[in-house]
Amino acid sequence: MVTIIKNQLLKHLSRFTKNLSPEQISLSALRGSGELQDLTLDEDLLTDLLELPGWVRLTSAKCNRATFRIQWTKLKTVPIVLNLDEVHIALAVCSEPRVMNQSAGSALPVPGKYSYIHKVIDGISVAVNQVQIDFNCDAFTSSVQISRVTVESRTPEGRKGDLRLTRIKSPDTGQLLIFKELEWQSARIEAKAHGVDAASLPPLRLLLGNTHCRIVIKKRLSDCAVIGSRLAICPEPLAWALTDGQLRAALACAHALAAPVRRATAAATRAKALRKIEEPREQIPTRSSGERDVLARMFARHDVRETSYHLLAPRIDLHLCDDPGLGRSEKPSLSNGGALQLTLVSMQADLFPYHKASNDRRHWRGYREAATPHSQWLSQSLSSFCTNLLESLDPRPVVPSTKTGGSEKSSEPVSNGVSRPAGAAPQHGTGHAPSSTTPTSQRMLQMDYNIEEFKCIYSTYLDMASPTRTRILQQLGKLMTTCLVLRIDDFTVYKVSTGSKSREAPRPLVSAEKATLPGDAGLLHAELTFFYYPGDVCFPVPAPKLYVQVSPVRVCVDVNSVVWGAAFLPHVARAVAADDHDAPAYMDVRVEAIMPKIVLEAGAEHVSQQRDRPKELHICTARATFTNVRESARANTAGTRADLASIISALRRSAPPRGQFPCSVEDMDPIHEQFILHADNLDDIDRGTAISHELLWRENRSVWCARVEPLWADFCGARATNYKPAPLLDATPLTAWMCFDEGLSRIWVLARTSGLAGLQLNHYQLLFLMRQLERVSEMMAWLAHDANRQPDADEGSIVLGLVVPAVELTFVLPTNCPGQESSRDLDSVPLDSSSLQDLKMVGSEATMAPSMQDRDSGVLATTSVEVMTGVAIPIEEMAPPSPGINFGGFSSMRRGFTSLVTSIDSALTRDDTRSDAASTASSDSDRYVVVGLAAESPDDADMAFREFEHGRASSGVEVAAEVLERSSSPSDHSVTSSCRRRDVISTSTWRLNNIHIVQQSVNGKSCLRLAADDLKADECTAIPWDEFQNKFSMRARAWSEPVEEVDELTPRGAPRVTARLMRTELPRQLDEKGEPYGLAPFEELLEARVRSLSVALNMSTVLALAELVEDEVLAPPMPLEVLVENVKLHLIEDRVTRSISSPPPQPLDVCVTSLRLTRDTGGELRLGPALSTPSTVASPATPQPGGDLEDAREQIDRLVRENEELKKRLLTLSRIADDNRELRAKAEEASVLRQYVHAAQQEAASLLADKQELLDAMRVLQEQAGCRGKR
Repeated sequence: MVTIIKNQLLKHLSRFTKNLSPEQISLSALRGSGELQDLTLDEDLLTDLLELPGWVRLTSAKCNRATFRIQWTKLKTVPIVLNLDEVHIALAVCSEPRVMNQSAGSALPVPGKYSYIHKVIDGISVAVNQVQIDFNCDAFTSSVQISRVTVESRTPEGRKGDLRLTRIKSPDTGQLLIFKELEWQSARIEAKAHGVDAASLPPLRLLLGNTHCRIVIKKRLSDCAVIGSRLAICPEPLAWALTDGQLRAALACAHALAAPVRRATAAATRAKALRKIEEPREQIPTRSSGERDVLARMFARHDVRETSYHLLAPRIDLHLCDDPGLGRSEKPSLSNGGALQLTLVSMQADLFPYHKASNDRRHWRGYREAATPHSQWLSQSLSSFCTNLLESLDPRPVVPSTKTGGSEKSSEPVSNGVSRPAGAAPQHGTGHAPSSTTPTSQRMLQMDYNIEEFKCIYSTYLDMASPTRTRILQQLGKLMTTCLVLRIDDFTVYKVSTGSKSREAPRPLVSAEKATLPGDAGLLHAELTFFYYPGDVCFPVPAPKLYVQVSPVRVCVDVNSVVWGAAFLPHVARAVAADDHDAPAYMDVRVEAIMPKIVLEAGAEHVSQQRDRPKELHICTARATFTNVRESARANTAGTRADLASIISALRRSAPPRGQFPCSVEDMDPIHEQFILHADNLDDIDRGTAISHELLWRENRSVWCARVEPLWADFCGARATNYKPAPLLDATPLTAWMCFDEGLSRIWVLARTSGLAGLQLNHYQLLFLMRQLERVSEMMAWLAHDANRQPDADEGSIVLGLVVPAVELTFVLPTNCPGQESSRDLDSVPLDSSSLQDLKMVGSEATMAPSMQDRDSGVLATTSVEVMTGVAIPIEEMAPPSPGINFGGFSSMRRGFTSLVTSIDSALTRDDTRSDAASTASSDSDRYVVVGLAAESPDDADMAFREFEHGRASSGVEVAAEVLERSSSPSDHSVTSSCRRRDVISTSTWRLNNIHIVQQSVNGKSCLRLAADDLKADECTAIPWDEFQNKFSMRARAWSEPVEEVDELTPRGAPRVTARLMRTELPRQLDEKGEPYGLAPFEELLEARVRSLSVALNMSTVLALAELVEDEVLAPPMPLEVLVENVKLHLIEDRVTRSISSPPPQPLDVCVTSLRLTRDTGGELRLGPALSTPSTVASPATPQPGGDLEDAREQIDRLVRENEELKKRLLTLSRIADDNRELRAKAEEASVLRQYVHAAQQEAASLLADKQELLDAMRVLQEQAGCRGKR
């Protein structure tokens, strides 16, 4: 008996093994146990049967000992147990995708209908003591050791139980769900490079602890085919320490595998997707209706609608260390090395390889489609792609039929722009609501509709489409995507720690602002989407899309950390960039940062005795966007080509004439030719006319746009303001355009601010900024020094052009009139009285942007509290009172809250009848908490996701809560105490109009150029501090840019204020051995020209300004040269005379016709008449050109450059003229067509009138015939 069973077992196993003999098999039939020894498997057969990826091939598979145990009487409830001792597997990478062997399927019998034997096989439990996997590639070899591996059947909740509870069968679709769990105790990964890179790349070693994988397999009962699966990997918290050499080795390994994996995966994905869309769903009515409903609900709850792979990591700690070499900075504090710690909390990575583009994402585990702005951006992009494809392949217009018109009348528009039948239920998804007149071709591929609605619209559109469009739309209906989603709930990057003796706790460098996050919102959400068609189909697809959204983060500027990262990261990235000469990938990218904050901290020089000295400077914005995709031309916002053209025009109008001070013959033009071509839509990529995947990838993606809406800056930490924020820069929008040349070595930036830029400074804030400027200068010097050490360092450059319509800089000074409490000089500080009246009204729109008086007060005034208690507020809109919590003051978020509402509408809200729960009553706290409505999660009993999401805060409160802001003393929280500043100050405001700034850095030389049309000064001798802050916040609202129609080609008049700051790097100093050390020294020269100005000032203001600019540190004097021409000063003596009998002081008028002021490196000042006004400025290291010959040559060079510039503009104008001619021809053709249409309409109208007359005549005849019949 045993021999017969052994021979039968040998017969079946010999198909999969090599040289298997009966002596290697021992079994006991009655006890249901057996053992096999020294198994060598057939690697070629297993490679195809296991359906391994096409980029890898199995070269060897051995097992030293295998035992199994079968409980014959409990096969329905107890699984077969298979134990393996040691398994050795060898894999090799295929340079080309492996061809699948079609004859491999003959080794297995043809599977039939799912039966009892399949249940037994699916329930087998496998335990492996140790698995050794050797991986061989051309560039490296690696090994993976996994110990204590188990594969068991589990219940849907992840618990051990009866085998019958580990399966769920659908009573309607003929499908089966099988639940498994794979677990291992530990894993060790080692990788070592060989060949040329073996000496430079150290071995890579990684350790993984206990890890379990939840697996759900979906089978079809009719033929046992696997039609879907879900794999969720859940490792325990990880902690890795990696050096830059190990990171380079890891990137080199990934780079070596990237090409074969990409080629094999693309082909396999298209082939599998073709099978998935062709799989029929079998309807099998079984059992009673009640039991069937229970099974159907349970099956739907755990159903695998599409194959997906998930990584759920609760915590990852990365410690990055630098090795000696090019990856370590030469900065003295970092010379012994440094380490950076990165902590990721609740990271979830999801991969959906077979998602249909027209389907929604509601069934994705943990994915909130309504709260993700990417859904709206993706749907708009797909609609635009569909329209462009139809216009490109079939430009003929669509003539809707009468049936279509009737069907559209009987349907109602949905919020996502898709029509649905009148009886259809509304959807829960949100999105922009375009008008119902939107063409169907622009709406059919939006993401927020279900399959039934899509089929209804699809069939309706096919009825009204031509045959060509019908085929195009049928192919578009098969469009599929591969989507990778990355979500991180929290992450922290700590400052670089060095080998110093101090044992301070690590301080965060980048951290989350958790107080401003909703309870269920993550910190980072990223999506990468690729498009393809099932099968081997060559048809246009949309471009890949990358979307990244970062919720509020706080970024501290630390010199050591920035310098360390600038040396560490390029050295690591060079491991894959050295041999990568491919063209950059074409991809649509959009990055959004919601309420980021950049913090500049005071150093050791902070003096606590100075009450007005701040500790930090916060640079904030409500939303920052960085993208290479242009907004629609119809959008009246920044980010369009028209906006770029307007910035170029403004920059040209405000620029001084070329060759005139502050410009030089050596200066670079900030307007790169690529900007001009992009603005004129002349930089499209030629893809030809042949049908290909990249047919519509024509728009240039090398020009980037960054928008900051708006930008403001606050000083924080001063005791004089009760540690409340004090503004530096009032809120102003900023738009910047960037393009790159020769990789990233040459960068051009064009920027513009919209509106008035208001700034205010006092003496101690100016000292803080000067110390920060010194630190930033040191950081930039070390960055340039470390960049020059790299072997592939080239002569990079950066050119920045900035246009600012107007700037008002207010200096806050002590007053000479301490008894005066207020001033009515409203000209120096513009004030809109109606705006202030609105601010006093509780519940008005002004609460969206409260005054600085409310912002800087710890508690509201008594009168304000009384007014608030008198206003009737609905109970459901108020937060329940809490003991010890009062109404906190407004903070720096006040100016960004209005813009934030727009971003929250698309980022963190749902479009339903419930409230978005963003409080406008107390929106200005530093710890403002946006408590939103928790998204309704779908029914999900998968323990892998529920355990991972356990502990995440979720809130159902629908109002905003404000956290108590603690002041310095408990008495400050009382209602009777006041946190306002009652001290009286004086102000001096300086206005600059039409400012043109250019900064360029090339080859160790940097130059800053500034030009302004006018300079005006106003002053206020006495005003309370809080009143001034209220007026300061109203400036931008009251300001409006003057409208001037100026021709772009008209040369600008000479500006009245110009300046040029030159900085030239000198050779490095040598040590005793003759080797350079330290930073390279540099020399600076500041030149300024002031002309045709008239300024009136009080003498007290002049003295106060002199005290304000006085520095606390003795710095080496900077060489400067100032030329003053036709400047008038009216000095008013407002100081009190000491003698009673002295006559009243008289004003002093000073008129400077021409004055030249110079200072050398020794600090010696020289005053004298202006020798001549140079038209150009040379470097301080080179002498000024002199002589008629030099002047003539210089003038010739200038004329040549101007001629080249005019040629470029003429070429642009000729292109525009050609476009205009084409547009005129099209307009004329359209006019003719309109005439034909008008004539046809008139003819149709006459025919309709004739028809109506005939119908009326027929009706009259019928009536007469009826009457005669009755008679």
